[in-house]
Amino acid sequence: MEEYVVRSWQPTDIPDLREIFTASCGDSPEEVDTFFRAFLTGPEACTVVAVPEEGRPEGRPVAAGYCVAGIGLQYSARKQVPAEYLYALGCLPARRGHGFGMKLHELMFSGGGKPGVLRCMIPVSEGLLQAYRRISMPVPLGRIRTAEIRREEITATPPAAETLSPEEYARRREEMLAPWPHAAYPAAWFSLMAEYNDVFLAMPGALAAVIPMEGYCIVAELLCPGADPAGALAGVAAACPAERYRVRTPAFFPGPGSLRPFAYCAGEAEAPPEDFWFPFGLE
Repeated sequence: MEEYVVRSWQPTDIPDLREIFTASCGDSPEEVDTFFRAFLTGPEACTVVAVPEEGRPEGRPVAAGYCVAGIGLQYSARKQVPAEYLYALGCLPARRGHGFGMKLHELMFSGGGKPGVLRCMIPVSEGLLQAYRRISMPVPLGRIRTAEIRREEITATPPAAETLSPEEYARRREEMLAPWPHAAYPAAWFSLMAEYNDVFLAMPGALAAVIPMEGYCIVAELLCPGADPAGALAGVAAACPAERYRVRTPAFFPGPGSLRPFAYCAGEAEAPPEDFWFPFGLE
């Protein structure tokens, strides 16, 4: 492996960070800058792998990963565990194959963090999860129910759907989820989702957070404690037309599909509740 250093980001790194983020995640420079404004707020927010470059004593970043703080894992009514979410670990294409990305994961996931603060992640693929398992011990952070549903399969009469502000959605969400094990996200998280054009909906007995994509929608959170999920999904489809829907619901509420792990955390002495709800990954 060539010479490198692992360090915190610096303001002069931003053009390199933007390039790494765009090349690794496919986000536009404008979307990357939106994320930077929300969460690139201190030295602990981003860790980089830098290689020597003439005229740059601190080296040039070729790989980077981000740490989103301020998440509360509500295990029960009496216990909340502070958490941080590892996001957008990536490497310049020309520098891949040298182990930089895995070194970042190892340091940030299993070797980093503050005492008592749990590190969380959502692997983008099963293959990457297996690669991570060779160097760390990711533990499922609960599970989700997930389903792929085509528009023609949604036949229920849609209820009226109200579009909510991110602040109002976050408030109603916490009221609805209060008795159940779930992740509580910081206000900046919901504001960023709104800047990414995500949609927050309320229907009788239900809430939904929808991520419009090209040709389909991710219903990242469909909460139906007091509604038929089929009807609530019809309300989502009426508000956000698409050819197909990828739907996530908590294990403890009714919903379509099958259960599987989604988010993971670094191993700790006390395992999270089996049906813990951690639905958002800043897609």
